[in-house]
Amino acid sequence: MKKYKAVLFDLFTTLTSLAALKDAPGRFSFEILGVPRASWNNALFNKSRQRLIGAIRDPLEIMKDVAWKIDPWIPENVLQEAVEERRTRFRYCLENPPEGVVDSLRRIKDEGYKMALVSNADVTEVEAWEGTDLHSCFDHSIFSCHEGCMKPDPEIFNLAVERLDVKPEDCLYVGDGGNEELIASAQAGMTAVLTSQFLQDIAPDLVTEREKTVNHHIRNLNEILPLIEKLEK
Repeated sequence: MKKYKAVLFDLFTTLTSLAALKDAPGRFSFEILGVPRASWNNALFNKSRQRLIGAIRDPLEIMKDVAWKIDPWIPENVLQEAVEERRTRFRYCLENPPEGVVDSLRRIKDEGYKMALVSNADVTEVEAWEGTDLHSCFDHSIFSCHEGCMKPDPEIFNLAVERLDVKPEDCLYVGDGGNEELIASAQAGMTAVLTSQFLQDIAPDLVTEREKTVNHHIRNLNEILPLIEKLEK
């Protein structure tokens, strides 16, 4: 009998990444807005909970909420340009995952494991999700902007196991470790697995930091099935 019944995944910087897709069209939002990249990332990731829990759903209002925390004088026509390019880039990101990712997911599914996506994302970032090859790999897709809760809140992990009809201890959770997701998934009773497939190129210092929080670290998604096999012996 298998020890595990389900594998849960984060999305961005786990299965796909704009930074990893060198041929993605358009420009980054911070470039269009004319603000420092570090300031944009800080506002986007650390000061915009409302977009992530779906309290703000209009793409322009999402852009205002983030950009005007950095510079409230950015004109609306520039904000709108950033919105349109952001939508285009995230569509590309979802429709063109890096080579091997979809194949790795399908192999896991073919082995009989239930699959769920658990992602902190706003509506702009995931509006192109349905119909993609990535989407087809999952039994359930749980986005914070649709559920009103976000990682590391226990509620979003509870939703995943309820919809999969499994127990937390039946699950592996695979992610890059943002939003303390690995710590939170382990606290929820899951086996947490750090993947550094894309994080290694984007922020190698974070790999060193985050691997201290888990017992298991993979460097490519095709290592998941061998890891499961090892853990189930």
